[in-house]
Amino acid sequence: MKVDLAHVSDIEKRMTVVIPPETVDDRISTAYRELRKTVHLKGFRPGKAPLPLLERYFKAQVEEDVISRIVQDTYPKALEEVHAAPISQPKIENGVLERGKEFSYTAVFEIKPDITVQGYHDIEIGPQQEITVTDDDVARELELLRERFATLKDVTDRGIRKGDFAVLDINGTVDGASFKHGTQKDFFIEVDDTAYIPGFADQIVGLEAGATTSFRLTVPQDFSLSEIAGKTVDVTVKVKTVKEKVLPQLDDEFAKDVGDYQSLDGLKEKLRQELLDRKKYQAESAIREKIYDTLLEKNPFPLPRALLEEQLKNMLYETDRMLASQGLTLDDLGQSTGQLVERYREPAERQARIALLLEAIARQEGISAGAEDFEKEYQKIADQTRLDVATVKARISTDMLTPRILQEKALNFIMAKAKRTET
Repeated sequence: MKVDLAHVSDIEKRMTVVIPPETVDDRISTAYRELRKTVHLKGFRPGKAPLPLLERYFKAQVEEDVISRIVQDTYPKALEEVHAAPISQPKIENGVLERGKEFSYTAVFEIKPDITVQGYHDIEIGPQQEITVTDDDVARELELLRERFATLKDVTDRGIRKGDFAVLDINGTVDGASFKHGTQKDFFIEVDDTAYIPGFADQIVGLEAGATTSFRLTVPQDFSLSEIAGKTVDVTVKVKTVKEKVLPQLDDEFAKDVGDYQSLDGLKEKLRQELLDRKKYQAESAIREKIYDTLLEKNPFPLPRALLEEQLKNMLYETDRMLASQGLTLDDLGQSTGQLVERYREPAERQARIALLLEAIARQEGISAGAEDFEKEYQKIADQTRLDVATVKARISTDMLTPRILQEKALNFIMAKAKRTET
């Protein structure tokens, strides 16, 4: 077997594999011997059909099978011989298979670009910021908690106000025709500007339980439900019940209802620490993005299509998983997969480029992933998924974790070398 690797571009290679005539002959003969054992031809017992007759009826089938087996058997060995590491499925172009002659095929595939990263030492990341949590910050968090633990009370002596909740029967049509989610029965909503369609809440404010009203709304062009975007919707609403939100008192009992706290002061301290951790994470995230911006600016390179598509696939999967956890689908949001792909394309390309740059820095600095790194990563995943470490290890190999570990260690290396500025 002869193998030649040709340069197509910085991210694409063409590999030509040549199979010697004796191997071709052996493969063809073997294929016909196997076929003879199983084929049934009129006038011949199994295993006794003559070769010329088999070639007359089955030549195309045998050739296709032999070529497939040759490529399947030799492609991995050929890659090893020329030290190639494809990141995409190959585009195979086969030659002609004939007895007594060489057979060749070509495989075109993408590879990761060979990047030598510049400018990652002493990246300027701005001045050191003092991270603090104020009493006002804690007070805002407490209000959010009160909202979360609020109860609802039936209202019978007044009409709907913004911020109330209501149970409604709704019938919405466009030019007399119904549309997706247009008709809702016993529809429970919070009466705010996001309810149903834009402008809906303003039309029902003041209505009391038992009231019925009809009105017309013009939907904005950029509305998420494309079926009615930019159109006029006729709406009829019957108010069945109105409920107001009752916020709990801020006291020790409230703290106990929220969690394992003995007093309101204990809850406040916990919130203060969580806010501090969150602000630290946000500050670190800002530094990371600054580093990424610098790396991307100083190190342009072609991005393999396969890596972009893989990142897009991962982002779509995470979106589907998140929506499924809420009992939703893309259709419920009036979105298609194609629309989501276009929205995700730019951030997906950014993430794919960053990953390649961090992996290259890890190589340049001799950063590796050791046993301790893997154990920490397995434990982190176990904590996030609430699985035991043994189960995580059974599902995720160290090879799958290595890129993530190397990228994180490379980023930590850059951050340790980063330079603070005075302003």
